[in-house]
Amino acid sequence: MIQRRQLLQAGACAAAIGMPALALGQAKYRAEYRLSLVVGAGTNWHFAAERFANLVREKTQGRLNFKLYPGSSLVQGQQDRELTALRQGVIDVLVGTTVNWSGTVKDFALFNLPGLMPNDRAVDAVLASDALNKDFYEVIRRSGMEPLASGEYGPIQVINSKRRVALPNDIKGLKIRVVATPMQQQVMSAMHANPTTMTFADAQPALASGAIDGLTLTLEQFAAYKLSSLGQKYITYWNQSNELIHFLVANPIWKTWSEQDQKLVREAAQEAGKELTRRVRETVAANEQLVARQGVDIYKPTAQEQVLWNDATREVYQRWKQQINAPLVSKFEQVVAQAPKS
Repeated sequence: MIQRRQLLQAGACAAAIGMPALALGQAKYRAEYRLSLVVGAGTNWHFAAERFANLVREKTQGRLNFKLYPGSSLVQGQQDRELTALRQGVIDVLVGTTVNWSGTVKDFALFNLPGLMPNDRAVDAVLASDALNKDFYEVIRRSGMEPLASGEYGPIQVINSKRRVALPNDIKGLKIRVVATPMQQQVMSAMHANPTTMTFADAQPALASGAIDGLTLTLEQFAAYKLSSLGQKYITYWNQSNELIHFLVANPIWKTWSEQDQKLVREAAQEAGKELTRRVRETVAANEQLVARQGVDIYKPTAQEQVLWNDATREVYQRWKQQINAPLVSKFEQVVAQAPKS
């Protein structure tokens, strides 16, 4: 009876001073939530995460505050451990690509299928599709996260220090850093490269020392990390890889927020995702000019050469389509096939 009376008194006091009902539940809110991402400042990815955090703080009037932990620092740079850390409560919010966690959830490797999204039109179609916003998001929910929005990561290019790579055979023998996923290793092996698994944090000193010859990365990350200063002089637009960046919240955390704050956080993610996609595309020309001034060779395969790149990765694609989730992959293939051609 005493406890009930105390609760009624607390409610009456809150009502008397005009306190919103939400405030009574704020004891469950943390002062700060930990947001993990792989890359550091100066990249579109980091911009999107920072923009997301700022929008959340503004929209919730400071009720929710996200602190960024770039470089996957909460897991000592081991980006493939982020999902496990989230499930253990070490990470609250993730802004990243699902391929990094595909060792835990195989379906997360879907967007790493070579050539799945060959251009901006394909990406736009996927971003607007039920295949992403219903089917793939349900996979994310089952993994322990609430998906809020997605944006374009940007085309991931082949970069190396040794020679121009115009054809798949040109990459033969090069030591190329890949993420710790079997699919990426097999893509490189199919072209007789020497795939070398390591984190992005470890890749930079490895490039500087010559322990590896190159890696796959977006053009804007190449520019942001000044990889030309690490001897990287050749970039090839092979059009085999484009990822999505997803904005995700751990399910246990998500459930502690009010419906109104959930709505505001989702809106913030959607805005940040759209800004990310826009920035990824707007910065291409400027970054091409920047790296060209640094003496970097950018090679864009001809239509005939592009067919050879597609052929080189087709077997890996078909094998992994079956291993990932063939019906789900087929839905995305249909979305891309129906995308505008120009």
